[in-house]
Amino acid sequence: MAPRKGEPGRFLYRELAAEFRAQIQSGALAPGALLPSEATLMEGRGFARSTVRQAFDLLKAEGLAASRQGKGVYVLDPKKLVRNAQKRLSREVWEAGRSIWSVDLEGRDPDVEVEVTPDGLAPDRVAAVLGADRVCRRRRVFSLDGRPLQLATSYLSAELAAEAGVDRENTGPGGTYARLAEVGRRPVEATERLRARIAMPDEAEALALGAGASVILIERIVRDEAGRALEVNEMTLDAAKYIVEYDFTL
Repeated sequence: MAPRKGEPGRFLYRELAAEFRAQIQSGALAPGALLPSEATLMEGRGFARSTVRQAFDLLKAEGLAASRQGKGVYVLDPKKLVRNAQKRLSREVWEAGRSIWSVDLEGRDPDVEVEVTPDGLAPDRVAAVLGADRVCRRRRVFSLDGRPLQLATSYLSAELAAEAGVDRENTGPGGTYARLAEVGRRPVEATERLRARIAMPDEAEALALGAGASVILIERIVRDEAGRALEVNEMTLDAAKYIVEYDFTL
């Protein structure tokens, strides 16, 4: 947007976004609260429609607001989720029957939508890692307080998934890794590769992201004590909601 006439460099949408950002971060606007409508801001404060929309788009891209069809733009919890791979994949977590997701959420459990294909053709890249042409595919959408945060698709060989009993929606306490350990294929090693990019249209829709929002892509390969690949997991995270943390011993 062009600066206001006579005031070079002033972008009103940034100022409006900053005003709401400060209220959200201070708690003056609580999670779930509706922001003023476009009409209210246009009529009451004289903003152009494009100014209001750009301000709202900026807040959405920062993970501070989201849209509800027919209801307007509402405030999101500004607190970031800290994803620490070492802590969440710790053997102590899944051996205790906990979801590894609960580590990110400080003990809370997310709402999870699960779609399982017990036996299907493996994508080429997955087949090369697992050494299996037939795989069990587990697709999940993780949400917290009604907001989707992460998409995940994991692959295991169809034979191993059936043996471990993870070819169904509910894998029981401790999840997939606990079941693998029970059949003698205990996970002991994992490699994660991370990159970021702008969300594709289907990802933006699934994660309720605004235009131009970014996502974090993580691919994890988990191996057993013999070094054999057990799982390939491809995750898509809302970049505005996550801090990705790693611990190192030097």
